[in-house]
Amino acid sequence: MVAELVDESTVAVDTEFHAERRYAPELMLVQVADIHGRTWVIDPLAVSLSPLAQAFANKTIVVHSGSQDLWLLHRDCEVSPPSAFDVQIAAGMAGLGHPTRLDTLVAALLKRPLNKGATLSDWSKRPLTSVQINYAAADVQVLFAMKAVLEDALNQSSRLHWAQEESELMRTKALGPKAVDHHWTRWEIAPRLDETTQRVLGTLFEWRDRQGRNKNQPGRFMLSDGLCLDIARRKPITLTALAENRRIPQGLMRKLGPEIVKAVSWALDTPMPMPPIPTIADQQRIKPLLLWAEAMGANMGVASNLLMPDPLALQVVSLGVSALAGWRQEAIAEALSEFLSGKTGVFMTEKGACVR
Repeated sequence: MVAELVDESTVAVDTEFHAERRYAPELMLVQVADIHGRTWVIDPLAVSLSPLAQAFANKTIVVHSGSQDLWLLHRDCEVSPPSAFDVQIAAGMAGLGHPTRLDTLVAALLKRPLNKGATLSDWSKRPLTSVQINYAAADVQVLFAMKAVLEDALNQSSRLHWAQEESELMRTKALGPKAVDHHWTRWEIAPRLDETTQRVLGTLFEWRDRQGRNKNQPGRFMLSDGLCLDIARRKPITLTALAENRRIPQGLMRKLGPEIVKAVSWALDTPMPMPPIPTIADQQRIKPLLLWAEAMGANMGVASNLLMPDPLALQVVSLGVSALAGWRQEAIAEALSEFLSGKTGVFMTEKGACVR
């Protein structure tokens, strides 16, 4: 395969993996196709994937929702392709919504069905069935045809470079270090917590992420969101104090109780860098901003979560239009400036919300 792909500038890639009850997904299958219709289904349980680093070294990788695929290939065989094109992102800029399932996009773009019956099959069992192999191959075989249709549509609307730029941002993030998911910062209660409670809560999320990584289990299996919040509020530094919440499982107390109170004590004594936390005022401003993005996206035919992702919305309420960069600056800077200054608003019409 590596020899046959040496002269190709672009390849399509998909993977099958198991993520259930794991800290990180486990790669079970890699599918590769070229523009000529040749397809390879590679079993990572049977062969080394290291040659993929050479095969993809100088190529554009075509994917669908490819962040996880690229991250897995980078982790397992140090694949670092120089560029990527994500058909799911491109579809979101062509009026087809985002995120949108592969079979839905195939039906919309190629006007034919794609059988997804094997989606949840057990990819770890060997030998794989012919149904599984054909399913896996079909997922990657459609990507070039979808890319062609989307590129034509986006060229007509002068948006192809938007999809290329956003795909590049996806690729860069996928190949970078995996950050702890501090999704508690998006809770409505987050800015109402005092600084010490926020620091303990952030420490507990970091602690459970390390525990999950060491045990290859999701961090929430170590400590649920609800218990993290309870412990951060109470700040117990002894096992007796930790046990005052009757809902804390006894097994958790025995196995991890000492480490939990140690983490709480550390957080109380140690300043730590914190992820961005919206203020109450920020939260109040983010809501109408996301409503504006929803209406603006509908008007433009661009998925609102591409136009204004939640992290960007937080930056906009703090920095204004200067938070925009790249294709977003081109696409919405002027309209956003008018909205933030009160010159336009969101209105309801018979066709739905609009900006005017």
